[in-house]
Amino acid sequence: MREAHEEAGLTADRLTVRTTVVTATATGSDWTYTTVIADTHEQLVTVPNRESSELRWVAEDEVADLPLHPGFAASWPRLRSVTASIPLLVNPQP
Repeated sequence: MREAHEEAGLTADRLTVRTTVVTATATGSDWTYTTVIADTHEQLVTVPNRESSELRWVAEDEVADLPLHPGFAASWPRLRSVTASIPLLVNPQP
């Protein structure tokens, strides 16, 4: 959630976490990359920082057609299957 705030200007109070998925680990250390899957009750405005080259909301069915970071592209099929297995929240609370 800290990264969502730092890199996209999204605050935790506007998101409801559905699940987290560890999508990368470093051999020989405790470092991991974790993707947070969350809902919100409205489309939020994003504010990029120096680490973000572009931010925009995209339908899940369109993600794989984008020029993704290689690490995210490799994890996308797994993330997509995780999101498909989680029921959507009918009325996520901010």
